[in-house]
Amino acid sequence: MTPAFWISEAADEFWGLVGSEEPFPRTLRRSIGDALTLTLVELPRLRVAAAEGWLRRCGVVCAIGAGDRALHAALVARYGQGFLFLDGADSDDEQRLSLAHELAHFLRHYRAVRRRVGQQLGAAALDVLDGLRPASRTERLQALLAGVPIGYYVHLMQRDGDGGLADGRIRMAEREADLLAYELLAPAALVSEQVAAAPCEDRQRGADSALRRQYGFPPAAAADYAARLFPASAQSYVRRLGILR
Repeated sequence: MTPAFWISEAADEFWGLVGSEEPFPRTLRRSIGDALTLTLVELPRLRVAAAEGWLRRCGVVCAIGAGDRALHAALVARYGQGFLFLDGADSDDEQRLSLAHELAHFLRHYRAVRRRVGQQLGAAALDVLDGLRPASRTERLQALLAGVPIGYYVHLMQRDGDGGLADGRIRMAEREADLLAYELLAPAALVSEQVAAAPCEDRQRGADSALRRQYGFPPAAAADYAARLFPASAQSYVRRLGILR
């Protein structure tokens, strides 16, 4: 299965900013520091309150706006930069996926939006995204800011789905972040090439094994990605076709 063009384009752009691609299994930590103004913060047993407290101690006034609960990761961004929180008590493979997922949100749902708004409305419109001024009539009429949070961009990666996903737009954003995270950690073309010699019915299992052993995926993510790359049936392929262009 070939990923949607935007996925490979976003991954290529990120590695272009880094200057070189990481060997496998990728951690992304140094690469993020080389490419983006994102500060990685690792806290033991990460919770909403712990992230808010850390930001407050650093003089960052940002109400995350969610009840206290356990998190795998959290992203807080503004002015084109931000903080990426990780639960230091998680295993290496869980941290790898959490970091890639939040990086994907930053690239797809924050950085790309800022760039598009800047290109279409001019640099002054970024003040609207940063909450420094209200949108002008022209900006509102063009509706280019529809669905874009004003002020701080906040995303929380929950532990056990205890918050649920409120609507289809949020579910789509989460799926996009998963798919870009997978591509950043294990390019689809490379994984597909590794199992190309295996019989069709064995490729999903082979990909699952490679994702866990070579690319450092946690089991659930490895199974999900392998099933997307090599659907078990034509029916499952059709169900997943919506993620492709």
